[in-house]
Amino acid sequence: MGLWLMAFAVSAQYVQPNITHEPYGKQNVVYQLNDSNPDFQIQILRNINNHVRAVGAENIDLKIVVFAGGMSALETTKPETVKALESLRAQGVEVKVCNNTLRARNVDWRTLKDVKETDIVPAGVAELAYLQAKGYHYIRP
Repeated sequence: MGLWLMAFAVSAQYVQPNITHEPYGKQNVVYQLNDSNPDFQIQILRNINNHVRAVGAENIDLKIVVFAGGMSALETTKPETVKALESLRAQGVEVKVCNNTLRARNVDWRTLKDVKETDIVPAGVAELAYLQAKGYHYIRP
């Protein structure tokens, strides 16, 4: 019987449910990106993209605060990560970069993909608290 259940599970296909959820409305959200694992970084960026799509780019003010190990997402040439960040930025997502991490790692911000000087914040953790105090919902994947 166990093999039959496994075979059934493999052959099952997704069926779109009739979802009758009210619109999400306007949202102000800040995501934390501080993990150096490239696979986890991609997962976070996918989650953020799904969030933007669900709410609508016109209804969301979303920022990603990058610090510590997350800095590697801005240093990589891995096509999937670069494309994900470009797509999010094109949808209006702002990427905020921790100056403390830049200093500690001796990184020139100009070497980071698509980072402008105005994207630099004094401290990543302090930026998270600052944005929360301004009403942003904090998400730490």
